[in-house]
Amino acid sequence: MAAATVFFGVFAYLYLTAGEELSETLTASCMEIQQETIRETQIEMLGLAAQLQKDSQFIDRKKIKQGQKLKKKQDEAKKQLELLNMGKLNVLDTVPLAGYRLIQVLTWDATNDLVKKLNQKCMQFKEKKEAIHYTYYLLATLIGNIILGMAGLFAGIAIGLAMNMGMRSFLIGIVIFVIFGLLGYIPYDSVNAVVSKRQEDIEREFPQVISKMTLLTVAGMEVSQAWRLASASGEGTLYKEMKRVLVDFDNNVSPVEAYSKFISRCSNTYTTKLATAIIQNISKGNSEIVTLFRQLNDESWLEHKHNARRMGEKIQSKLLLPTMLMFGGIIILIIVPVMSGFNF
Repeated sequence: MAAATVFFGVFAYLYLTAGEELSETLTASCMEIQQETIRETQIEMLGLAAQLQKDSQFIDRKKIKQGQKLKKKQDEAKKQLELLNMGKLNVLDTVPLAGYRLIQVLTWDATNDLVKKLNQKCMQFKEKKEAIHYTYYLLATLIGNIILGMAGLFAGIAIGLAMNMGMRSFLIGIVIFVIFGLLGYIPYDSVNAVVSKRQEDIEREFPQVISKMTLLTVAGMEVSQAWRLASASGEGTLYKEMKRVLVDFDNNVSPVEAYSKFISRCSNTYTTKLATAIIQNISKGNSEIVTLFRQLNDESWLEHKHNARRMGEKIQSKLLLPTMLMFGGIIILIIVPVMSGFNF
């Protein structure tokens, strides 16, 4: 029980000494998460509206239902945002305060290796300012829940032993620790999965996008209009990022800034070349932009073929072990009856 008291004491000290500044930081991070949810649903609803308008002759109940779900999700995010603006946080939402305080005590700034690596990953799907806030939020959530989990671990063991539950006491303590640990670790670990999936989606979708933009610009369409039509022609990570540029335009963000944000969010060689060419076309004019689009189209499709070949080889290597196991099983099924004189 003494160990549990120590960890509860550490958590309480960090929590109570966090101060108003860290409370405001936590509230701001939670608000940014809700604002990001509102923006994402807005982009998805924009794409869904374009599809419904395109197929106006037919009533797609599935898409209408999807739109209603998105609207409900957006309304819930707006409601949470209003509560956060009034300074109202749930009890569980304040757990990261202890983590923020420990980070402050340890003086982990942007130069810290752990913070730096996590921030670089977060910058691939968030704005620069939001990325650093989200980085500290993830670390604070992980630290706060681990401290509480350690306290719960020893408290569960102590209570179980006091009730003569034997080895089950350790099981109770471990379950409590795992629950709190997962509450902190799942958001932290999900960053790797998000970044990996985003990069794969962007690499897969880019050849199709640049092909459409090349075709439209060759036909004489302006780049901005070609961007709008290409973004509305599909669903996926890259298409959402293109629609996000359009949302920035609607919010009076300058084209150069909107495309620069697109470059930092996608963090891909081909998207960088595409957006850079468009920025150059806007600021200085570029009569060769159609030629650049054609070059990008050829390069991206060639890279797409190489990636498909590498993916096929990777799948083959993964299938090698199951194939060998199946082959071994078949050999056993043949040899065992022979060795036993066909006596089953």
